Amino acid sequence: MRKKNILNFLFLVILLYPIFTLFNAVGQLNGPEELESAMDAVLHYQISIWVSWLVLVSASVYFKWTKQRNFFFFFTYAFLVVAFSFLGYLSQELVTDYELPNKFRDEYSFGILHALQHIITSVVLTAFLQAAVWWFTRRWHRR
Repeated sequence: MRKKNILNFLFLVILLYPIFTLFNAVGQLNGPEELESAMDAVLHYQISIWVSWLVLVSASVYFKWTKQRNFFFFFTYAFLVVAFSFLGYLSQELVTDYELPNKFRDEYSFGILHALQHIITSVVLTAFLQAAVWWFTRRWHRR
């Protein structure tokens, strides 16, 4: 197989992993299962996002270093916003469905703030990596 085909297959698998765990988490929330299994499903979805982020950032750094293109970094940012938005939704559904205690009286603030917390953290980490790759691809920093 060519290198491009291998990278395309890896990219597809990395994108399908969070999708499968998302469907599993939604199924656990809508089913008659216990609170613990629903919390585990949401946690597994969160872990799948971070594992996918790790692989996507590695590919982004590689392509920025070799091709001088930011496409994969921009794709990683979009992936993070979408994936963690779903995490916020799942977290809010978990709190609402099982009537878990929280400090918010409305039915959306917990999910929004939970999603924003993860979005900001991951975007800042990705931006630091992008800036570091940009910095080290320049020759003038070595003088």
